[in-house]
Amino acid sequence: MGMFSKRTNNIRENSAYYMFGLHAVKAAIKNPNRKIHELWISQNARLKIFTDCEIPNIPIFNIEKSKALPISENKVHQGAILKVSPLKQPKDIDEIHENKKPKLIVILDKVSDPQNVGNIIRSSLFFNCNAIINTLNGGSSENGSLVKAASGTFEQVHYIQVTNIAQTIVKLQKLGYVIIGLDETSTEKISSFRKGNSDIAIVFGAEGKGIRRLTKEYCDMLLSIDGNHAFSSLNVSTAVGITLFNIQSNRFDGV
Repeated sequence: MGMFSKRTNNIRENSAYYMFGLHAVKAAIKNPNRKIHELWISQNARLKIFTDCEIPNIPIFNIEKSKALPISENKVHQGAILKVSPLKQPKDIDEIHENKKPKLIVILDKVSDPQNVGNIIRSSLFFNCNAIINTLNGGSSENGSLVKAASGTFEQVHYIQVTNIAQTIVKLQKLGYVIIGLDETSTEKISSFRKGNSDIAIVFGAEGKGIRRLTKEYCDMLLSIDGNHAFSSLNVSTAVGITLFNIQSNRFDGV
């Protein structure tokens, strides 16, 4: 069995779910690669979403006239709820390795909180990452909360879940990637990293737990963020943003 299992693909293709939030729903409707099924929308949200995109030919329900909604009442849906099928994602890392430009990948080692993963996706798109990889077991899958936190950016990224992070790292190394593990105990700082035009993959661990021991052993180097580590660790989505800024700022300095 490869890194990308048949089980992963079946989950993606068959598990329709409800996404919610203005930005997430609008981006999904505008995405020709997104399969959409039904829309629940308020009059106010309708005016905001359909200013520059066509009304889809699917069942549409008026939220104000509905006695019950298809999602929990505590979800902040902003007047827009859309039933969708998960996006089809690359089945192998080779599919995102075709162009010759320097590539940057974020690897999440069992990051499970959908709010954090959604925020990480936003930062990753801003800093031109080619893909975000997370674990199938223990990592957050595509769902309404994750996509809302990504605020419309999920439609534009490769979010890949794998069965084995270590095997994924080994394959990336064979493709020429330098694997950096973010570890707050490391004395080597991310700000001093210089690697020219190399392809880079950066591994981040779950909040509180960090990168697992075996995952660390497969990394080419362990780096930490410059700052005061005496009080507590950073939120993982904050750590990703800071790290990507440093990597992109230093990317073409030196060799």
